[in-house]
Amino acid sequence: MHDPVTSWNLTRLARGDVCPRLTLTVLVVVDGEAVPFDTRFDYDRDDPLAVRMAFLDAPGPARPWVFSRDLLYAGLRTPAGDGAVRVRPPCRCHSPTMARILLHGGRAAAALYVPAAELHDWLEGTYAAVGAGEESTRPGLDDMLRRLARGG
Repeated sequence: MHDPVTSWNLTRLARGDVCPRLTLTVLVVVDGEAVPFDTRFDYDRDDPLAVRMAFLDAPGPARPWVFSRDLLYAGLRTPAGDGAVRVRPPCRCHSPTMARILLHGGRAAAALYVPAAELHDWLEGTYAAVGAGEESTRPGLDDMLRRLARGG
């Protein structure tokens, strides 16, 4: 198993908020072939329900994957998700220290092996920034949801 290189930092935004960011190397398995990829997980207090994951080594421009912060956190303890993103906790049969993020897009699928302890610690930082259940009290969220409901 590839030994991930991890860095965890807090990026200070112009308005003084703290936005947790985790950069690490994950092992991506597609069609039985394993390739290490530098990957960044971002959390933005202005979009408190979401986590963004970007492949930094991707050839060409790649859009980040966006999925639920709660899904990612739940998947560290028990299998979670049933759509395009599924998260599985560490286990003896795959890796006792790595969580798996399973991505399904169109006709392709990939399994990402992510260091569970680092991911857990980073997620704890996102919950320190915006606590569970406090997401709807974020300034601007209600306006964003109203615009979304109106179709733009």
